[in-house]
Amino acid sequence: MLVVAAGILYWVVVPNRKQMPADTNTTRQLEGTARVLLNPQALASGDLGGALLANLPVKADRTVKVLATDGSAAQVSDTRVLMTANGQTVGSSEVTYAVDRKSLEAVANPPSGWQVTPHEGLTVSWPIGAGKQDYTAWVNETKSTTPVKFVREEDKAGVSTYVYEADAPASPIKDEQTLATLPKALGASALAALAGRLPLPDAVKSQLAQALPLLGDPVPLTYSYQVKSTYWVEPTTGLVVDTQREEVRKATFAGGQLAAPVYDVETHFNAASVAAAAKDAKDKSSSINTFSKTLPLVLLIPGLLLLVVGIIGMLTGRRRPEATG
Repeated sequence: MLVVAAGILYWVVVPNRKQMPADTNTTRQLEGTARVLLNPQALASGDLGGALLANLPVKADRTVKVLATDGSAAQVSDTRVLMTANGQTVGSSEVTYAVDRKSLEAVANPPSGWQVTPHEGLTVSWPIGAGKQDYTAWVNETKSTTPVKFVREEDKAGVSTYVYEADAPASPIKDEQTLATLPKALGASALAALAGRLPLPDAVKSQLAQALPLLGDPVPLTYSYQVKSTYWVEPTTGLVVDTQREEVRKATFAGGQLAAPVYDVETHFNAASVAAAAKDAKDKSSSINTFSKTLPLVLLIPGLLLLVVGIIGMLTGRRRPEATG
């Protein structure tokens, strides 16, 4: 019975624990700096003075929540909100994915009732049992993938982590939710005023000033997005203990010959979120190790010993000579 119990723990209980829990609902707070940030509300109201913010302290929330599960599949929402230091929302997004609860990769055929964004690669986190290997991650803004490279091991807040880096180059923005927050065109005078306030080298500003009169009025705009990220991941649980991320959106015009940043934001977990993530990683890692290693051994070793004793007892009993009267 002890041996059977050890087997049930190892092959039944542990696999159920080594997957994204159905009650996952985690929010992490971030902080950082917006080197450049276009304020769509101010721009729409004609407030050009407040339409472009520079070197602004910002904070952000990211919430990952499981909305539903179906066997090994989970419907997961990824909500991000960017705010100024005083709490004014200046950007937000919400994307829902269908992910495999063990690999955290995309589910090929999600349930028909789920409204999810098609994707490839990792989106919301790392798999339990993350390896010293490269992964593929999804960049939703450009609807494309990017390599995520394992670079080193490093202690973070008292937790041994694997460090991964991703560097997705500038590509056209294809996500309709993102594009809806950006102007499709700007009047030449408004664009000239904004360009003059951008933190650009004087030579680039001069080039823009010469080109703008030749572009017509209004000037049609397209956008590109690039992101560079570093992740500190506790491998046993796949939990992200810290992350550092720099995102850049650029408005392109003149047939793509000219570009100017309208969103250049760097964020990272704040101290409280690093501490909370480290605690979660320690607690869940301890739980996984207890159920996958400690308890099975506690049951298996005495079970095997008793089994051996029983077999010896049976053999000895069979060999004992019958008593004579």
